[in-house]
Order: sequence, then C-alpha cells, then structure tokens
Amino acid sequence: MCYRWWRSPLLLAVVAHALLRAASPLLATPDPKIRVLILSGRNNHDWRTTTPAIHRILDDLGRFDTRVAEEPAALTEAAVAPYDVLVSDYNGPRWGAAAESAVEKFVHSGKGLVSVHGADYAFSGLEILADKHVPTGVREPPWPEWLAMIGGVWQERPKTGHGNRHIFEVKWTDRDHPIARGLPETFLANDELYHQVRLNDNIHVLATAYDAPEEKGTARTEPILWTVLYGKGRVFHMTLGHDETALNQPGVRTALARGIEWAGSGAVR
Repeated sequence: MCYRWWRSPLLLAVVAHALLRAASPLLATPDPKIRVLILSGRNNHDWRTTTPAIHRILDDLGRFDTRVAEEPAALTEAAVAPYDVLVSDYNGPRWGAAAESAVEKFVHSGKGLVSVHGADYAFSGLEILADKHVPTGVREPPWPEWLAMIGGVWQERPKTGHGNRHIFEVKWTDRDHPIARGLPETFLANDELYHQVRLNDNIHVLATAYDAPEEKGTARTEPILWTVLYGKGRVFHMTLGHDETALNQPGVRTALARGIEWAGSGAVR
C-alpha cells in the first residue's frame, strides 16, 4: 500500500492549527507589554506615595510591565537596555557620569523618557532639596543634557514657581497628537500650576493652563504638558503630579498613561 504523505494525520493537524490561528483573533499572539522603569528614591515631594500611584495607574491598564529603581545612580547601559521607557519621579543629587550617560544613550537611541512634576527641578543647578522641601545648602553643576531631553527646568531669574494649589482647567492645544487624539478638549487638575519654567526651543506644547492672578499666578497661559524629540527618542513631560491626589485626577491619569505609552512605543492605542 502506497503511503500518501499529504494524508498524514500529524501534518493535517499542524496545517489546521496554523489556519485556525491566522483566522481567529482570539488565538493571535497578544501585543507585548511596554516595559517601564520608574526612577525614584529621592524627591522633595512624597515619592513614597507618588511612585506607587504612578505604578498603579499603569497596572490598572494592563498594557505595561512596570519596575521601580530607587537608586538611579546605579544605572548602567545594560540595566536600562530591556526597557522601553524611563519615568522620572526623582528630584535630588545628580546620578554620576555612568548613569547619566546610560540615560542619554537610552533615549537618544530611540527609547522613551517621561518626567513628572518636580523632576524638572532636578539637575538644574539650583539648591538640592530634601524631603518636605527642606533646603540642603548643596548645589551641583547642572546636567545640560537633562534640559535638552525634557525641554524645561526650574530657574532663578525669572524665578520659576507656582501660586496657590487649586483646581484649574488644562486645555489641549494639539489635539492631533497621539497623546491627545480623541480626548475631550479640556480636563481638570487639582495641583500646583508651575510658571516661568526655563523652556528650550525644542519643546512641542500639548496642553496649557491659565495661571490666575487671584491664585497668585502670572495672569499668563503656562505650558503644562509637552513633548521633545531627542535623537531618535521620544520624551513627554508633565508639570502636574504634586501628590497622590493630583495624580489620581481622571484627566491627569489619562494624560500620564498615554504619555508613557507614546514615549515607550511611538503610538497610543
């Protein structure tokens, strides 16, 4: 009896399985999660609650695989290589040449960076602040590439700061950007409204807010969310995020998660 290879039960089973996978989205390979490393461990804000809050925001969406590094000064090129995006919830002393170079190369090569609230005070050359905003009397030279990457840092003249914490409206100014696309035109923040940040020309402003004089503001429209293209990499900065309450505002949660997704992948689902 002649053996017909095309009638082999094993071969037919393999072909049928392959066809079924191709035809059924339920059996398709799931999209890989975006790998996030939150840089924390030091801040004049309460990083012990804000870092877990950021972690929870990402965990709730199920699209991210998130880790935390509380000693960013120990970062190396090999340590950050597995990740898609770094999220800085850090404000403290500089990290040293090796760690800073690793971050610069990571972003420049095409990966992502997101910085939150007080991270734009860090590495600016201003006095380092301890927990609860206590001055340390210590100053370090600024990290120029940090400004180049995140696009804005605090300065002394004109003095960066904020008025009273209050509830204010944030308005998307580029609703075609992937981070903002499909969202309502405005959202509410319960936060400090940073003003007179030293800004680089390379920023692309996504959202602004009016800094009301009755709240000790500048009576000007201030940038709140922006992006930067650094080499091949993508950077998203959010001046919001003072504490857990600020981060848990619905519009802020959405903006942060979408900013991290865009920085880590170049798109937003």
